[in-house]
Amino acid sequence: MLASKPSRHVVAVILLALVLGVSQATVAQDVGLPPWREPLRPPPPEATITVSEEALRVQVVQEIPDVTLGLGYRNGLEPGTGMLFLFDQTSTQSFWMKGMRFCLDIVWITDNQILGAAEGACPDPPGTEDADRASYVSPGPVEYVLEVPAGWLDEHGLGNGTPVDLSGIDPIVLG
Repeated sequence: MLASKPSRHVVAVILLALVLGVSQATVAQDVGLPPWREPLRPPPPEATITVSEEALRVQVVQEIPDVTLGLGYRNGLEPGTGMLFLFDQTSTQSFWMKGMRFCLDIVWITDNQILGAAEGACPDPPGTEDADRASYVSPGPVEYVLEVPAGWLDEHGLGNGTPVDLSGIDPIVLG
């Protein structure tokens, strides 16, 4: 089958866009391409933290787009890994499982210890409206939130009051 030739108008618009230096991203936004066609953000920096005696390799996120995405749309975590969320100020935090494909332990951390956790938080059923999604709220103000695979806390016998050593985080990341 032969492909049809583009109309002169389409060719003229493309040439005009090239001449004016319109970026592909601008064209994509103007025609409403879906978000998965946008350029990827660079991966978050990594660090090693210790919870009690358990070393974890974590991605450290603090920028709003990274915090919002979290571990969403991933298929899982490798053993011994997680994601650590840093916040500018100590406050009560609320998380949901939008875009999640696996269950998590959501660990609330303040003053270098575990304040509490939402253990075994699982994705909402397909088709759940945002307003109907489960929300997991810290039991008080926290500085950090750690996400690890569901069951990790129980597997290692960790809970409230467990010390968390964050000295492995690059001071530049902590800003």
